[in-house]
Amino acid sequence: DYIRGVIFAVAASPEIPMPQQWLLWVFKQRGQLSDEQQADNITDVLMGLLQQQLKDMSDECIMLPNSYRFSENTPDDNNVSRWFRGLLAAHSQLEPVWNHAWMKMGKQAEPQMFVLQKDLRHCLSLFSTFANIPLALEQAAEKGGEAHKEQLDKMLPKIFLSLPESLKTYVKLSGRLVDYLPNQFET
Repeated sequence: DYIRGVIFAVAASPEIPMPQQWLLWVFKQRGQLSDEQQADNITDVLMGLLQQQLKDMSDECIMLPNSYRFSENTPDDNNVSRWFRGLLAAHSQLEPVWNHAWMKMGKQAEPQMFVLQKDLRHCLSLFSTFANIPLALEQAAEKGGEAHKEQLDKMLPKIFLSLPESLKTYVKLSGRLVDYLPNQFET
């Protein structure tokens, strides 16, 4: 699940990093694989997942994997939280790419850039909520007391339903930024 989230963020980046860069994020530590053949096999699978994700995005089929559901009884560590942790970890690694694209855009379209940055912050906030719901509830309590925490907790199922649209927004934002980067092409 974590790896699929990483791959989603990589595919949605304004500039897709080279495999040797993002594959390290997946493996986290060198030496986890027993041999070079195993590394090659896993790399082939991951590259296939990336190609499928890029195709899905190109076909505007942008969503959480179908098996991902939310319920109030979902344990803290679940497929949804792992997927969003992967997405956010990769997005964090890709911040320089996003910032470079924002900088390029700002020179040509500053007013619209601020609106798009607000949309990105909103997306990342939603993703962070589902990456770690207990932390999101704790932060809600710190901000607005126990009533605010209970309100967020009650709204989580409805907010979950908005995630596919937020994922589409995230990908569209990247697509808007691609236009401002040199040497970009469709895959």
